[in-house]
Amino acid sequence: MKKTRCIFMIALIGLLCAGSLWAGGRDRGSDGRKSSARTVAAAEAVTINGTLQLVEGRIAVVADGKTYYTSSVQRLIGFVDGLKEGAAVRLEGSATAVPLNSNAKFLRVTKLTFNGKTYDFPDTAGGFGRW
Repeated sequence: MKKTRCIFMIALIGLLCAGSLWAGGRDRGSDGRKSSARTVAAAEAVTINGTLQLVEGRIAVVADGKTYYTSSVQRLIGFVDGLKEGAAVRLEGSATAVPLNSNAKFLRVTKLTFNGKTYDFPDTAGGFGRW
């Protein structure tokens, strides 16, 4: 009885390992690298002027008929006098499309100009990856 149970467990573990190896290797592209089911849109460099707004619970700037969501500016709100909803700002950075919403983009801010002062944001792409 113990021998049968042991053989059954070894066979089960072997099948599970084989299945996980098969599932992990089947999404490789022709170049041998793993391909993602989700495609990442190319970022475009943008400079926008507008006012800070709260759109769907997120900080955003609406300019040229598009909504640019940004999380970088949130770090300075409360620390820079006057930087709040309704403040006129100029933002520079790279924008990527928001899935399922053609009128919105995510904006990774590299430079913020407010009240004549410029604030630079370090490139932290290596630190936390994509949004």
